[in-house]
Amino acid sequence: MIRLRVNRHRRGNRDNLFGWTIFLLLLAIIAGVSWVGSFYIFGHPEKAVSYGILRTLGKIDAPKRFELTKAPRGQFLDANKLFERYGKMNPRELKAGNASLLRNYLRNYQRSKDLVPYVIGDFNVMGTFRLGPNNFFPDGVVALAQSKENPSVLLELIFPAAEADVGQLERMLCMGLDLSLARTLDLSALINARIMPDGRLNLTAVPLLYGSYTSTDATGTLNLEPPADLNISAGLPILNQAAVDEADQRYSAQLKPTGIAPRSPTLMRVQRTEAIAESAIPVARAEPVPPKAVPTQIDGRPVARALPVNADQSTIPVARAEPVNPGESTIPVARAEPVDPGAVPVAPLQPFATPVPSVVSALSADQWTVYKPGRMPRGRLLGIDAAGNLPAEDTGAVQYLAGDFQVSAAGQSRAVLRGSGGQQNIRVIVDFPGNIAPPAEGETVQRDAQRPFQITNVERGPDGQINVYAREITRP
Repeated sequence: MIRLRVNRHRRGNRDNLFGWTIFLLLLAIIAGVSWVGSFYIFGHPEKAVSYGILRTLGKIDAPKRFELTKAPRGQFLDANKLFERYGKMNPRELKAGNASLLRNYLRNYQRSKDLVPYVIGDFNVMGTFRLGPNNFFPDGVVALAQSKENPSVLLELIFPAAEADVGQLERMLCMGLDLSLARTLDLSALINARIMPDGRLNLTAVPLLYGSYTSTDATGTLNLEPPADLNISAGLPILNQAAVDEADQRYSAQLKPTGIAPRSPTLMRVQRTEAIAESAIPVARAEPVPPKAVPTQIDGRPVARALPVNADQSTIPVARAEPVNPGESTIPVARAEPVDPGAVPVAPLQPFATPVPSVVSALSADQWTVYKPGRMPRGRLLGIDAAGNLPAEDTGAVQYLAGDFQVSAAGQSRAVLRGSGGQQNIRVIVDFPGNIAPPAEGETVQRDAQRPFQITNVERGPDGQINVYAREITRP
């Protein structure tokens, strides 16, 4: 009897051990599935299930409105370049490319190092369709347009808007309306591409600035708004083949009598700009002491350096605005060498053309003191590389920026500059007082110790883009 009890006890232990083994194995499988599943959900927000879970948990934001100076870096592609890139992809490549485009858009381009493809060029509207809850974008209007450069390229341009503005949008986006997408104004990001059965390329794009628009024959304007939520399960593109065929037939019927589209209005983006009157900008009342010239030798040529003087204390000498030594351990900087005006041709600064829609996001310039050349307060003179290395949100003492720059965008009170040394990740955003017109796009600007820009802030984006904010502080 004793032996039987011992055997039963041992058999029970073996049963319990087997049960615990199965239980622990199931827990390990569940943990592994959860771990892999979380990576999949966070890594693929373009999937409807993943997007719904992330939105419920508050782990992904709705599409946001970008400012022109803080928009993600991208490349501007016209219809021919887009057709050459996406029209030659096989179905597998196109599917992977579309997933990447949509994923970056849903993340507001925060975790992407890819250049955003922006659609540019001239298009003509073939038809307009109202969006609803069953569409990827629940509110607004989508315009189907044909490229004027390459008729084999069709564009679905999304206009997200409030319900109150949808009627006005439909009236503006009439058949035959010209859409001109400019690289410095619209920033229409590509989020999907498909090859139609007839070989044409159908693109879907959305303007990241969500600005205000009007047409040349309209009396009012309408405002676009970022969508509060998206219906991912509806998928892209917005229009199915039947809707495209219907718009194509109507558009062809309109062109049939003459073979060309009748003259139609053009859709234009509008930005409100408030320029400051010249009398509103404070200037120094006391006449500053004339600057002294200190001869130095640079490449065997005598060059005069500026000696900025305190405007309020004309009898007290102050330190020169000398370029910082690049070997200093505090902040590594690049020496801003004066440039011989005769060696490099420089385009004269011309006032920017007015009344047309602004090229740069219009922001009212703050009021600040404007000095004569060489008479600004003392400070540290930096090159563009050194300015990019300044601590973000804290420029410390007075910092000045000098060097050679190329104007990539300009407006009534602001210009975006790029260094001539190939610093693609650094852009300089300069505010100008209301009585000083910024240089036009494409011009070359050279600034030295006599007329530097004053650095006001430095910001770094998650994609590595560095924005150096500055302002004009000297008179021409």
